[in-house]
Amino acid sequence: MKTFFALSLTTLLLLVNPGISAAQSPPLSTPMCAWQFEWTPFGLGNWLWADTANRWWYMPIDAQWQQLTITGTYPKARFFSIAVYDNAPVSTGLADHLFDAQIVPDPGGVNPFSAPDPSNDNLAVKPDATYTITVTRSNNTAENALQLHADTGWLLYRLYLPNAGSGSMGGAPLPEIKITDVNSQITPLPTCPIFNPQSELTQLQSQFVPAELENPLEHFTIPPVPDRIWFGAIAAPPPALLPNPDQKYLISFFMPEYKLDRVIVIRGKMPAFPDTYYGQPVSQPVHGFKTVQLRYWGLCQAGLVSPLPVIGCATDASTPLDGHGFYTIVISNDVLRPEWLPQSVVWIPWGDEKMVPKLIFMRNLLASADFSQSAQNAIAQGCGFILTFPIPPTQDDIMRSGQCAQRVMGAYYPEAVWCDRQTFISGGWQACLRSTDMP
Repeated sequence: MKTFFALSLTTLLLLVNPGISAAQSPPLSTPMCAWQFEWTPFGLGNWLWADTANRWWYMPIDAQWQQLTITGTYPKARFFSIAVYDNAPVSTGLADHLFDAQIVPDPGGVNPFSAPDPSNDNLAVKPDATYTITVTRSNNTAENALQLHADTGWLLYRLYLPNAGSGSMGGAPLPEIKITDVNSQITPLPTCPIFNPQSELTQLQSQFVPAELENPLEHFTIPPVPDRIWFGAIAAPPPALLPNPDQKYLISFFMPEYKLDRVIVIRGKMPAFPDTYYGQPVSQPVHGFKTVQLRYWGLCQAGLVSPLPVIGCATDASTPLDGHGFYTIVISNDVLRPEWLPQSVVWIPWGDEKMVPKLIFMRNLLASADFSQSAQNAIAQGCGFILTFPIPPTQDDIMRSGQCAQRVMGAYYPEAVWCDRQTFISGGWQACLRSTDMP
């Protein structure tokens, strides 16, 4: 590999943040490769609030690169996208992005995310269709062109809920990348053999995650949450967290202590979602629904402590529903799923019971235009609050936003309460919601 491309992430950090000591840097001969980092609920990748059903691969964009040419195969999954964010190591905002149905295939191929019928004869032309995306800093009106507005940035590949049997990558390799340098020389960038090298990831986390979150209770006051738990709608996620522009979030923050005799019960109606996990197209709703309302729904619990790990999640495809389309989720401090919990109820562990603040967040991805009870519409109706990361919002802010969002979302809004464990065992979610005078 040519010397120009022997640029490590740490070198990039030095370029954009001279405060990092050169003594901390690995040598410049450290080879650079594509997709150095991955968000995953496992191992070193479990940071910045990952999701158990999804994966994200990401890499910095160097100031000397004039163009990136990205070639990939459409994965078998619920959703994928490619996005670029301005500035690195800390993003200042989304620069541009394309999600699956917007990505035009290479000649002879058919985009399976925009093809309404998987039996379409055109798919036989090229079943594993490919696509090509370019990233430049100039205004490019060509198909599949993304524009970066800063010298440096981030390239991010998102993959949501791969199909059953297709592995964690949806049966497709990571997109290949070619770099065009200042001399118009094109060089392939090999895919990294190992993701998340600890030496580089540690330095990266210190850039993304503020030092206050090493011990948040020293810096933030998080009052106890009342029995009625509200979820506020985030108007605009902080750009430093590289948020998904196709997604909206509901979020709630919790007191750090856990009372051993209580559980959290969450109840709501599940939006209709695609049956992609079993091989159907994104236009095909799962059995029992007539149309698709959301591309993806998920609810996760995570820690408000460095490096922002996720603890557990519920995903639409694996969430049991009752005869009316409602889900029930219980969060408890048990190490294993408790025997007293019915199989029709999703269990999420509380995690560490020490003095670490927690949060629960819900994802609503790509709401259909005719689905008016989405988080997207709640924010459009003015229900959103400003999340100033890393400072937690007040309970009043969350409650005001949550009450507004509930009026818009109706039964699709998550109703949540603290409940005595024995109350749930004796009377189920009904007794818990009655005990806090839920509507």
